[in-house]
Amino acid sequence: MTFYKQGYIIIRKLITKEESKEMFDHLSSRKDGSLEDEQSINTPSFYGDDLMRKYQSKLHPDIEKSTGLDLFKTYTYARVYKRGDILRIHRDREACEISITLDLGGDPWDIWVLDRDENPVKITLNAGDALVYRGCEIHHWRGKFEGDKHVQVFMHFVDKYGQYAWAKDDKVK
Repeated sequence: MTFYKQGYIIIRKLITKEESKEMFDHLSSRKDGSLEDEQSINTPSFYGDDLMRKYQSKLHPDIEKSTGLDLFKTYTYARVYKRGDILRIHRDREACEISITLDLGGDPWDIWVLDRDENPVKITLNAGDALVYRGCEIHHWRGKFEGDKHVQVFMHFVDKYGQYAWAKDDKVK
């Protein structure tokens, strides 16, 4: 299946174990994360982290190749999840037209999507793997986290020639 047909794809080993560890350690050591994210209350989150933005730029060509689209970067958002966290079913706002969720490590935690026929699909990622999906179209969620810690970064893009191109360089949290 292709990104065009199903609205999402999985990219195994998008980044190396070393890159994943660098990002995991960086986010885990930050003590200044916001705890006010309505999707995951009391979970440290980081909008526009410099290291995450560096990797977003580095991965930009890979995401374009995987989707077959010319993309503008919008923003990055990372979370350090803890036991009991839940990510309720949702779709993303316009600045997240094309999104990746990049697993940086910790205890495993599956992500779910509704395919275009509205069937739930469980996706298991390992550190360094990414799910690329149409954030405004594809419903996605995670059940209750049973592990101790899971670190994830979301990198968002919009189609340069699409209806949300105006959202490039997003500055809204």
